[in-house]
Amino acid sequence: MKPFTTRILRFSLLISIVFFRQHGISQCNSTVSFLLKNIQGGVFVGENVTLISPEGEKFLTKSGTDGTVNIDVPCDQEYNVLISNYTRKFEIRSPKSSMGRMMRTLTYSPNMKEKDRLFAMSKDQERAVDLFVKRLPDTTRVSVYRRTSFPNNYAKFTLTLKDLKEKSLSREEVTLTGEKRGKTFIGFTDSYGKITVQLPKGDTYKVHFKHHRDYSKQEVLYTKGDAEMRLNLMYMGTEEAERRIRIEKERIAAEERRLEAERKRFKKWCKELGITEEEGHRRKLMENSGGQDSVVLATLNRNDWSEKLIVCDLTGSMNPYANQLSIWYQLNYKMEKNLQFVFFNDGDNKADRDKVIGETGGIYHEPINDFVALQNLMTKVKSNGYGGDCPENNMEALIKGVDQAKPYKELVMIVDNNAPVKDLRLLKNFDRPVHIILCGARDFVLVDYLLIAWKTKGSIHTIERDIDKIASMSEGETIDIQGLTYKIMGGKFVKLDEF
Repeated sequence: MKPFTTRILRFSLLISIVFFRQHGISQCNSTVSFLLKNIQGGVFVGENVTLISPEGEKFLTKSGTDGTVNIDVPCDQEYNVLISNYTRKFEIRSPKSSMGRMMRTLTYSPNMKEKDRLFAMSKDQERAVDLFVKRLPDTTRVSVYRRTSFPNNYAKFTLTLKDLKEKSLSREEVTLTGEKRGKTFIGFTDSYGKITVQLPKGDTYKVHFKHHRDYSKQEVLYTKGDAEMRLNLMYMGTEEAERRIRIEKERIAAEERRLEAERKRFKKWCKELGITEEEGHRRKLMENSGGQDSVVLATLNRNDWSEKLIVCDLTGSMNPYANQLSIWYQLNYKMEKNLQFVFFNDGDNKADRDKVIGETGGIYHEPINDFVALQNLMTKVKSNGYGGDCPENNMEALIKGVDQAKPYKELVMIVDNNAPVKDLRLLKNFDRPVHIILCGARDFVLVDYLLIAWKTKGSIHTIERDIDKIASMSEGETIDIQGLTYKIMGGKFVKLDEF
């Protein structure tokens, strides 16, 4: 009987494994939460809430007596959200980390469905609105709000702006552009930070500012009769944006002067020793010092990332961090499986004026089998290019590095926190999660790297901590890093603290 019992147990175990694989049961679970608030006061109790995965799997629950909804779902997945008394559809992504949690508050009318049904336009009425709007100018300047004589075609839209200190943002130019029809309405906020515009129904309008396109959206439905909607936004304002742009230009100019002085000192040092610059780079990389900022060693030692593809910036002042990487490799390469490296130098000494986004070059991926091979590749990359201007081609390095590499499990990028990402617009073409190790992040974190980590559902790493929360953040949320607060505003990270 014992062999038969053993066979039964083995068969049961096999059935369990097949069931778990077929049904995609994940070891990682996180919580998605909602608070359903009644615009007239109170909360909504007992409303059905359903999350639907792209594969059609459904997660259902009801709102509690306090109006909250908590649903445990697999990590890092997109879900369509359906709420029984809420007519708008939207998507959310569950937190990436196990036991992670995200919260969203929805405030709406208790008779939302009834209103939508009662005031819904027929197809003929919708076509009539479209024909009317087609005759409007492509661009309309709005000075003072005036009630339209065509209420069936327009909705009254009021936008209220607050600055980073939550004060009214007055005299701010606002542009509203319809996604479907392309009609644009431009005006300025008043002394209370408000602007009221009549927007044609049946379109979704993007909110733009001078230095921030696609900051927000507002849907205006086809509805019969009068319609009114409000949107409250926090925005730094054009004046503050331009002040920050000036400060960043001055910082980059100072950094480029510092790097140029450093290059001259290096050349002089090589000349005094009677060695080639290539040999000079080799000696610098061999120096037994990783500098005071040991972020590379600290991060790689405390994270058990397997089968890594490491993409590393070797421009400017990255020698101490390259040295840390080589030290870590010496100590760990025998335990690493399928470890790969990509190094980049922002163009192989190409003139800055000749650098083209996406085609700057200076990206190297070669087989590494031992410490000597790693040192040789690092020396080659450093010798072939200093980096030139301060901003670097990080996104090109990620995209081309991944294309050149063999299959991997974890993507790690070692970056210079003092150097902006010149080709950030390429981020829309990249969705692999990136673990970003910030080198030289003493006084601030460049928001470029926060954006890359957020958009790719990756993580940020400083000498003190690993920040996985960023992968599950949503518009309007804040994060504190090294004593400073950063907030997602208009799809970008903004530092709330003053410079």
